Amino acid sequence: MGDLKGDFADRDAVLIGASTDTDFVHFAWRKSDERLAACDFPWIADNSKKLANALGIVAEPEGVAFRATFIVDPHNVIQHVTVNGLNQGRNPAEALRVLDALQTDELCPCNWSQGEEVLKPAA
Repeated sequence: MGDLKGDFADRDAVLIGASTDTDFVHFAWRKSDERLAACDFPWIADNSKKLANALGIVAEPEGVAFRATFIVDPHNVIQHVTVNGLNQGRNPAEALRVLDALQTDELCPCNWSQGEEVLKPAA
């Protein structure tokens, strides 16, 4: 997500990361990986799993959070959710595509990408 931070900013979107690890673990991650060190958006340390449980993204019996992406509008309404299994990563480009579609305020077809035609309902 950090690699596309500028693309999200161009769309007036704010990135916030979260994990069920502590802030100490977040700090260690950032020290050990230059790509993570470059992620200058905030990370929430949800080590109590209160947020992850409220969002329904805790894998049981493992007790860890699934990898999830939430797109929340300016009115704090969740407009899109993607939840990935424990063995697969997220697709930041797909999150951007969905954000673009949401920001059209139009009806977008399957696999729509920015610049393509939107659907026009029959009159």
